[in-house]
Amino acid sequence: MKITKHLSERNFLILAILWTIGVTVASLASLKNMPAISIPGNDKTAHFIFYFVFFVLWYFGLKRFVKYRRFDLILVLITLFYGICMEFFQAKLTANRQADFYDFLANSIGTLSGFFMILLYTRIRKLK
Repeated sequence: MKITKHLSERNFLILAILWTIGVTVASLASLKNMPAISIPGNDKTAHFIFYFVFFVLWYFGLKRFVKYRRFDLILVLITLFYGICMEFFQAKLTANRQADFYDFLANSIGTLSGFFMILLYTRIRKLK
């Protein structure tokens, strides 16, 4: 059981790293030559999902290694900072992308939703 848990945690960490690379590339890549993708709602839905998954993967990937009692709150701050950086980099490093406050808002709501989902999950597990 312990080996399975360790492999699972390592898999979450690998997925978190790959997801971060994917979000970074998607945030900074030129969209001129890419085919149009239809997202239900709008691109804010994608921002929400990207950052929700981002937070959850990093939480499960790091929870074994980080012994700080409230590392989840620090992870929220780091994820929010990463979202701000991606919006800033879009404005400064790309020719055809710009920073958007509503993208950052969707990123933040996704992050906070991930945080509250983890909070609920851990509380339910403690009750069992």
